Amino acid sequence: MTEIEKINEEIRNYKLFKIQRMDAREQQFSELRNDLIKIRKNEIINYLVAFLNILAVLFLIYNAIRSLVDKAYFQNSYELIYGNFITVIVLSLFLTYKFVSYNLKLKKHIKSVDGAVSYFAGESNILKSVYENYVENYLEASKRKR
Repeated sequence: MTEIEKINEEIRNYKLFKIQRMDAREQQFSELRNDLIKIRKNEIINYLVAFLNILAVLFLIYNAIRSLVDKAYFQNSYELIYGNFITVIVLSLFLTYKFVSYNLKLKKHIKSVDGAVSYFAGESNILKSVYENYVENYLEASKRKR
């Protein structure tokens, strides 16, 4: 096998290795994209739940003030007040769950993006090194031929 054939074989192997690494990175970013799309699809529902929670809290405050002012109001509408209180609790727990799950996904994807940034920076340095070695070897080979 000649030197050129050896170099071509090394280049082919190196390119296959690079393709495998790029496929792995592509998969990571596909997962990131899919998660962002899922979050976006649920965005309207999340806004609606948050709006309903605000309304429920305001209605609970209204009922509490009205109950303090008029004792008969509480006796006549205690079921409504308790139902409103339970609604506030349930919606608040749901929003808390969404907040925590979004933060965990965000942390996961920030790590993924940090890994990609370091990967591409490392790849750039590797490619520069490979190119410099190739040029150096080529120049040495050219000097020997003279």
